[in-house]
Amino acid sequence: MTWRLSGWLLSGTLALGAGSALAQTAELTPEDLAEVQARAESGDAKAQSQLGIYYSDRPAESQDYAKARHWFQKAADQGEAEAQYHLALLYFDGDGGPADAARAEAVMSAAAEQGFLRAQVKLGFRYRDGDDVAVDYAKSLRWFTAAAAQGDPEGQLWVGYAYSKGLGVDVDHDKSFAFYLKAARQGLDEAQFAVGYSYDFGKGVTADCVSAEEWYRRAADQGFSTAMYNLGLLAQKCGHPEQTAEWWRKAAEHGDGKACHNLGVSYRDGNGVPQDHQESVKWFRRGAELGNAGAQGALGHAYQLGRGVVPDCEQAARWLSLAAARKDPISLVNFGILYDKGCGVPHDEREALRLWHESANLGVGQAQFNLGVYYRDGQGTEKDPLSSYFWFSIAARENFPLAQDRADKMRKLLTPAQIAEAERRLAQWKPSPPVE
Repeated sequence: MTWRLSGWLLSGTLALGAGSALAQTAELTPEDLAEVQARAESGDAKAQSQLGIYYSDRPAESQDYAKARHWFQKAADQGEAEAQYHLALLYFDGDGGPADAARAEAVMSAAAEQGFLRAQVKLGFRYRDGDDVAVDYAKSLRWFTAAAAQGDPEGQLWVGYAYSKGLGVDVDHDKSFAFYLKAARQGLDEAQFAVGYSYDFGKGVTADCVSAEEWYRRAADQGFSTAMYNLGLLAQKCGHPEQTAEWWRKAAEHGDGKACHNLGVSYRDGNGVPQDHQESVKWFRRGAELGNAGAQGALGHAYQLGRGVVPDCEQAARWLSLAAARKDPISLVNFGILYDKGCGVPHDEREALRLWHESANLGVGQAQFNLGVYYRDGQGTEKDPLSSYFWFSIAARENFPLAQDRADKMRKLLTPAQIAEAERRLAQWKPSPPVE
């Protein structure tokens, strides 16, 4: 189980903080604006910065980034940190004049050096992600650490993440957990999730189901859907499987595509809920529309089998094609079956063979068995007893029904040299890692 932190929450938090101040400036009365303008023209750096904010934060139809850049530049030249920060954003985005990433980097660095928190955090992201600057994990960590030293929970969170992934520093889960906990205690939901995850999987702390649930719940109470999803997994792991479906339902209702998929599987198979194929399809469809590859494939397979819906080859092909393009292993084999049967797509044994190869290399026994059949019978390719034996044998490793029997039969057709070659290939083969 892996998890990812992304910049969306941080960006939202910063935008909120900045937006509140900007909105106040944008609401200046004509009299107040005239007073600010006069002070700005007399060289007052704060007023110049305030005027830049006024022009950059107006409604789209009346924004004037050129004027904003003009006033931010004047204030920045006097060392006004907030103006330097906003000016850098204009240079990065090319608003009000030509984009200039090098100048933006220099100006934002000047603001960060003065301790301007938003500049420190923004630089941490830009250096980590290579956003208009060269990737530099050491610089990223430097600025996140500077923000963390000011007690900023975002900085603390991302320093913790750097220690967990070895970004600009050696991996150290103890330090990672310590920084996560600092941020979590300030109420940051992503950090609360990270602490829950640490307790869940024993990263930097002794694994503890009770503590994992406590911190996941704190994040979930703030609407953090991934925490809800993980609470479902935790319930299975820690002896409360009856709670799993309910947590996945909550996560699904908050727009978590993976939870939609898992909830659909629960209804399809009757795990923790009464078996209900129509309810299963409902959740598969919701997850599919959210872009979850597993849900797209499961919805396509439901149409393929007519399970919970009327059989429909075209709908099956539509959804399976989307999931297969994302390299979902099960969807690759099922999409290949559509080509084998000519259901919703032209009959094309070569395409079926190609899709099954992709799925088989990802460890799917059904695809491995199907390849054994195709190579045995010469479908989509020339007859190849050695390859047939190879793939039946790989499927047998997955305990796929009848695979060992088919492998034994094919082995009898091979020469000693072919058997030796097959055994060499079998010894070397291992499944490819799944596509994230």
